[in-house]
Amino acid sequence: MNVDLSAQSLERVLPDGFGRPFRFFDEIGSTNTHAMEWARAGAPEGAIVVTNHQTQGRGRWSRSWISAPGALLQFSLVLRPRLALDRLGLVTTALGVACAEAIELTTGLGCTIKWPNDVRVSGKKVAGILVETHLVGPALDVAVAGVGVNVGWSRSEIPDDLRDVATSLAAELGPEAGRPSRVELLATLLRCFEARYLGLSRSAAALITDATARSAVLGRDVVVALSSEEVVEGRATRLLDDGRLEVETRAGSRALAAGEILRLR
Repeated sequence: MNVDLSAQSLERVLPDGFGRPFRFFDEIGSTNTHAMEWARAGAPEGAIVVTNHQTQGRGRWSRSWISAPGALLQFSLVLRPRLALDRLGLVTTALGVACAEAIELTTGLGCTIKWPNDVRVSGKKVAGILVETHLVGPALDVAVAGVGVNVGWSRSEIPDDLRDVATSLAAELGPEAGRPSRVELLATLLRCFEARYLGLSRSAAALITDATARSAVLGRDVVVALSSEEVVEGRATRLLDDGRLEVETRAGSRALAAGEILRLR
């Protein structure tokens, strides 16, 4: 197992601010579940749960997240956004941009973002984001942002059924480069995200500009599943200032707050 990630390495490298306090587990069911329980017990904004391995990790729409011990960077961050509920999609947008920036800064690999929550390298998924919330009445109490980055898989270790759609940083860099440091990637990602997140209550303009520049979907024909029963087809035209994706359909423009892009053309 790759042991670059540990309580000791996190203590040395994590920045002040987001990333403190932290809890590290060699193995855990779900970092999002633990972080939500910690948040509801009073964990401050910026607290983080990090693990070498998740046994019950999940993605959007209750899908499982495949985890190999020591191969992924997996963490969940406690947030208490000062945003209207209809602008919470900006948290996912900010995390996507920060994740792409951190990968570029630590590895030199170029990244794109497949709206709303996938970071891609060479056209394949390398990272995913899941933001879950807890409300008290109509008001937001806490948001927990889970991130998983495929770091250490070699090309031969990527599961057969995922090789056409997923990749890892190590696979893209090649065996001569060695495995990227997960703790360095995490520290860089937290710094990139904190700066963007703290500015959201003032303006999201710069974030939307950067997300637009990295978008893998804008200007392309898309098929978007909004649920198991509703699908939208059209041309993805722009990101709105609240993070929604505008799609031009035969029936007119639709602003999508969430969904899964099934096809890109």
